[in-house]
Amino acid sequence: MVFFPSLPPPAGIGDISKLNPDVRRSMAELGRVIMRGESPLTQAQRELIAAYVSHLNECQYCFNGHAKMTETLGISRSIIDSVCADADKADIEDAFRPILHYVRKLTKTPHLMTQADAEAVYAAGWTERALHDAILVCCRFNFMNRLSLGHGLDPDAVSPAERAARMDYAQGGGHE
Repeated sequence: MVFFPSLPPPAGIGDISKLNPDVRRSMAELGRVIMRGESPLTQAQRELIAAYVSHLNECQYCFNGHAKMTETLGISRSIIDSVCADADKADIEDAFRPILHYVRKLTKTPHLMTQADAEAVYAAGWTERALHDAILVCCRFNFMNRLSLGHGLDPDAVSPAERAARMDYAQGGGHE
């Protein structure tokens, strides 16, 4: 149940964004650049990171929509679920695991980050830019999860498929 009486049920990120149009424009552009801009990480990998961080934060609203978007971009739901259950055992390329370890630690215990965490990503063959982009996705979804949870968005009010369809980064969307 949405916590703001002025927001229509079922409220989404787009409705929250209308409370402050300047923030809406900035968030839309930031989302487009982070999620769909040029990157060593594929769009599907970035969406998987978004879903994973949302899972770690127990934000079903964001997890549901971004898991569906990850599927739309070619990663099966069984892979998404296995990453969330145990990234070390998930059927993903080994090189991607250090990125998932990094964003998990950054989400759960950011004060414990060390050079060794970054070195593990580099040792797996990723560039500084790839790690930077993974950090940006992680940061964005820690923000978006708190935005969603703080406003009381209902994860079941709109189907994940419908929310994923509204995620049009190219048209200034990128959040539902």
